[in-house]
Amino acid sequence: MAAITQRGDKWQVRIRNKLLPKQVLFATLGTESAARSYAEHMEGLLARGVVPVELMEADSKGPKIKLKTLIVNYKLSSVPAPAPSDLPVLDLLINEIGETLLGQVTIRWTDDWIHSMKVKLNLAPGTLRKRVESLSRAISWYIRSTLKDNEKPPANPLKLLPRGYSQYTPAEQALVLASQREVKKDVERNRRLHPEEEYRVRQVLDGVKREDRQRRWSTDSEFELLFEVILNTGVRLKEAYSLRVNQYDGKNGLLHVDGTKGHRGKKKPRVVPLVPELNEKLAKWCDGRVGLFFAYWDGQPESTAKTSAKLSARFCSLFEYAQVEDFTEHDLRHEATCRWITMKTKSGHWMWTEAEILKIMGWTNSKMLLRYLSLRGEDFSNRMLG
Repeated sequence: MAAITQRGDKWQVRIRNKLLPKQVLFATLGTESAARSYAEHMEGLLARGVVPVELMEADSKGPKIKLKTLIVNYKLSSVPAPAPSDLPVLDLLINEIGETLLGQVTIRWTDDWIHSMKVKLNLAPGTLRKRVESLSRAISWYIRSTLKDNEKPPANPLKLLPRGYSQYTPAEQALVLASQREVKKDVERNRRLHPEEEYRVRQVLDGVKREDRQRRWSTDSEFELLFEVILNTGVRLKEAYSLRVNQYDGKNGLLHVDGTKGHRGKKKPRVVPLVPELNEKLAKWCDGRVGLFFAYWDGQPESTAKTSAKLSARFCSLFEYAQVEDFTEHDLRHEATCRWITMKTKSGHWMWTEAEILKIMGWTNSKMLLRYLSLRGEDFSNRMLG
């Protein structure tokens, strides 16, 4: 059992364990909650037989390379190359902690870093995890690339973090609130498009003006079709506006989608079925067309971010005009998921299995399905009533 004692304005932790180099560990932290968190974490590691590398006597000084040098080399590496989504985060890390030596990245340093990202930067848990995970991958790359034959690899402190490390502790919440800021939490979207809301959106797309507005919302048939494609298939925004005519199979009622969430940015193709109404609209739209479905994108990879931002803003404008509050374009993917799940055959049987829905949506496991599943109360009651 760890002993925690206050020493002036600091808190000292003392842990005795036979696995420790000197069988005893002393650590000093700034707050009681940080001391208790550190003690619980260390005792948990030692109970599993894990001794953090910074506590081993063999190499107490650690590597002298700066994190900014390590990260730059990692960005230039090809085996494995960092994922494109990691690059902006790595640039942030260079600016924020680049002068830190790798040898200083210990469990205590990691805990202090995470604490500062909450209390000083006031980051959301998801944003905080992205920083930690990106740095962890860079450090693991460095360890692998510098490890000698038959040498035991040192532990990566960022891989030893306890579950839930990104959530604000009560003490951290108190500090954030005391500075009149918001305690950030993970946000899980659970928003469906109610039938009345969908009616209002379609009215706006048809050019119907709101009574309290001077002008109707500016729309066109192309944007209306983009809305229909996302709502009735669940494809992502980029997957939708980058569709090409030759990816449409009208005879079989299918879309051959170039998935955008493959490993390290690779395409992850999948086949998405089309409801008859949408298939008819696409058949008319594609008749005589070649190239891209929609004219919003110029086909250049470097312009996808700008195109996505522009279209996302237009969807926000649409939902605002239709008075559909707290709804985004990505929520249409949630809505589509629920529609696939609740879809029935003419005989009244459920049309799709869970495995088939995973294939349609481009997921590899049911965790994502559970995240997107947002069934209404009437969905359950309708099943009971048949």
